[in-house]
Amino acid sequence: MIHLNRSLPSLAQEHFVSSFVNANTSLNMMTRLERLSQKQQWILFTAECRRPRVNELAAYRIRCEKIIHMKPSQSRDELSIAIQAIESGNASAVVVSKAIREADRGRLVQLGRQYQCEVFFVDSQSSALH
Repeated sequence: MIHLNRSLPSLAQEHFVSSFVNANTSLNMMTRLERLSQKQQWILFTAECRRPRVNELAAYRIRCEKIIHMKPSQSRDELSIAIQAIESGNASAVVVSKAIREADRGRLVQLGRQYQCEVFFVDSQSSALH
């Protein structure tokens, strides 16, 4: 496993932090994802979120084998996929795009609390998908 000094982030880390989530919550999110990746459950990224790269996750000691990045669904929207992931009890975290309406964001956060699943909202960056 790669261990990097967090007090001196690399240029790649800085780029990831600034482009993946907003500056106010980026390090907090990454720290929380690191902790959540130690659990037995998955961390799910919806298709609308950019796929994190292995080196980006490793820079924050997030266990890559716990990450699932969904493929786009032709029959279900992002909200219903996130709800199903949370209610399954198999996810310690769900990362969804900020395209979800504000009212639905609150609903997801509340549902996440009920199922001990953290919910993160990030800018969607469809051009970064693989």
